[in-house]
Amino acid sequence: MTADVHIKLAEHRFANFVALRDIDLAIAAGEFIVLLGPSGCGKSTLLSIIGGFLTPTSGEVLIGGADVTHVAPKNRPTTTMFQDYALFPHMSLRDNVGFGLRMRGIRRGMRHVRAEAMLDMVGLADKAGRKPHELSGGQRQRVALARALAVEPDVLLLDEPLGALDLKLRRQMQDELKAIQRRVGTTFVHVTHDQEEAMAIADRIVVMNQGRIEDCGTPEQVYLQPGSLFTADFMGEMNRIPVRPDGTGVTSPLGALAIPPAEGLLCLRPESIGLAGDFSLGPARLRDAVFFGSHHRCHFSPSAAPQMVLVAHLPQGTQPEPGAEVELFASHPVVLNEGAA
Repeated sequence: MTADVHIKLAEHRFANFVALRDIDLAIAAGEFIVLLGPSGCGKSTLLSIIGGFLTPTSGEVLIGGADVTHVAPKNRPTTTMFQDYALFPHMSLRDNVGFGLRMRGIRRGMRHVRAEAMLDMVGLADKAGRKPHELSGGQRQRVALARALAVEPDVLLLDEPLGALDLKLRRQMQDELKAIQRRVGTTFVHVTHDQEEAMAIADRIVVMNQGRIEDCGTPEQVYLQPGSLFTADFMGEMNRIPVRPDGTGVTSPLGALAIPPAEGLLCLRPESIGLAGDFSLGPARLRDAVFFGSHHRCHFSPSAAPQMVLVAHLPQGTQPEPGAEVELFASHPVVLNEGAA
């Protein structure tokens, strides 16, 4: 089962603190949405409002077209999965997964069949009789996911469920989580502060900042075409070059650049700068380079502006020599200013 979600002009206050402002967000049925932002940006508050654990000070929450703004969590077509998996230590995995079905009055035989099917989906069918303490962290995470999906929610809410896992296991679980979501087709709304995690799993990323939606789009859009300087900086490292219109292009501390006329800050990702590209940044001297496995991280000083430092990620096969002067090129230019939204 699956349903769309629409948050209409939601605002939420804690005493004199405004946690959410003017949130208007439409989520399609079956979509995997990630709420991304730094601590305190309002993403977990928004998730709690969708789940019914908080009632917005103003605004509406619609799930499947029905107004659930004042409906209790237990009566909503949602299930929430938290970072603390909260598995019952005295129960088998089968009974843990079937617990929600038990609370709904499903008889034992039917809930065992359903629980075992869900454990099979997450690759733990052979461990149905085990207890949670016999599993690894990643396996417990899968059990929690199976339990959340066993009750067939229209919307699954995930509050940083991978935060307690180590890097390698977290990346593995990101792949598995996305694969399971595609298989079941349930609407997923996932909270994280990890940019790489968001890009790995999301159909769309909702970037939040100070209680507002700062940006929203596919991973490619928010990374390569950010709608604000906050998004540009939060989604990864960014070179900033001030530019202003000059005829058919722009002028900058590096000289004339062949990009559409605009005024503000030209934002370029390190991987968008290299020895080939769509337009020239002019000659530059390599100050230093460090090998990071997948790329060389290089610092360049442009000849036209020696005080400026440009960070570039050059591919593995490139053999940069400190002190060498090369012509730098760039791609994917985005010009933003402080008022961009």
